[in-house]
Amino acid sequence: MLMTTLAWSADLEMVLAPPKHAVQGGDAVIMDLYLHNNTDVTITRELPPTLACRVDTGRSTFIIDAHLVGRDSQAHVQILGRHFAKRQYTVTLPIYAVGSVQIILETIDTNPLIIAVEKAPPEVWVGQQVPLDEGPTMFQSFLDDLSVYQSMYFLLGVDPGLDQSKFQLSFKYRLFNPQGYLAEKAPWLSQFYFGYTQRSIWNLGGDSKPFDDTLYMPEAFYLLPQIDLNVARISAFGIQGGFQHASNAKGGSDSRSTNFLYIQPIMGIHLAGPYHMKLAPKIFTYVDNEDENNADLADYLGYVNVEVGIFDPEGIALNSQFWWGREGASVRLDLTYPISRLLGKSLNFYLQAQYFSGYAETLLNYNERYNAFRLGFAIVR
Repeated sequence: MLMTTLAWSADLEMVLAPPKHAVQGGDAVIMDLYLHNNTDVTITRELPPTLACRVDTGRSTFIIDAHLVGRDSQAHVQILGRHFAKRQYTVTLPIYAVGSVQIILETIDTNPLIIAVEKAPPEVWVGQQVPLDEGPTMFQSFLDDLSVYQSMYFLLGVDPGLDQSKFQLSFKYRLFNPQGYLAEKAPWLSQFYFGYTQRSIWNLGGDSKPFDDTLYMPEAFYLLPQIDLNVARISAFGIQGGFQHASNAKGGSDSRSTNFLYIQPIMGIHLAGPYHMKLAPKIFTYVDNEDENNADLADYLGYVNVEVGIFDPEGIALNSQFWWGREGASVRLDLTYPISRLLGKSLNFYLQAQYFSGYAETLLNYNERYNAFRLGFAIVR
């Protein structure tokens, strides 16, 4: 077949080039296809009038056809030795496409094309039927400012039992739009964030499956994401500082709350091959700590939390956190592995094993030392 010849022809190199103008959702995108003759003889080819394209919006993937511009008059291509020819294909993006969109030609061996797509204006959506899972693209204008923050997981208690099951949710939100008036005048404003993390100990072994304790941790912080140290092995370095409130939202004698003022340098170090080390010591102090029910919290939580991890970005990762106070040290170890490496790409999450030994995993029983081993899954590690 012609398409098979194109895909496997070593003497003809094909390159896709992005459109030269801004693109919005719903636009017909013109892609330039360059055909480079790497031989000294003339090559003749017949291009297909349509090409199947795999379009990935980041939320969904689907196949649509791209059509040859000029069709019959442009299908015949004759390329002199060491020369190139250009043809154009047009493909219409879905109305809800926004952000970074990838286009891959299914039947021609060429490079993936990545296009920055702007959100379509409201009047263009009229008369369009949008899949329900893409609806937020139309109605939620600020999703680009929402992102993951701390790890997110659901773990079943193994030892001592299901009463030590645990889950955590976390996100952050950029407060100032980098393209807005204020951030354009003062770019440093775009690194202010609101963060929220919630961690619960869920007693799945109890009759009513109660939540034994939940820790609510809203915070405001500033992030310097990149400080260049000009050291070859330093793959990342930045500093985060902020103010965090922590409370279990209980009343009476079970009430626990405190506030932290902290600074945390974060460094990535390339070890070898795909492996990197993360080193992130967090130094904090207490502000307006609740003196009635957790006056001695610092004796168990201390003033320093050191995070050390070894990661293969596409494989296994071991992360650890250590903190220590006057009453003793605490440690949490998290081992994760992407299940997609075991089952293809059918399931997108990590298998996770967690071990904890120490104090102040939550606030309610911060002064009681215990050990726990848990197994489950994570979507952010």
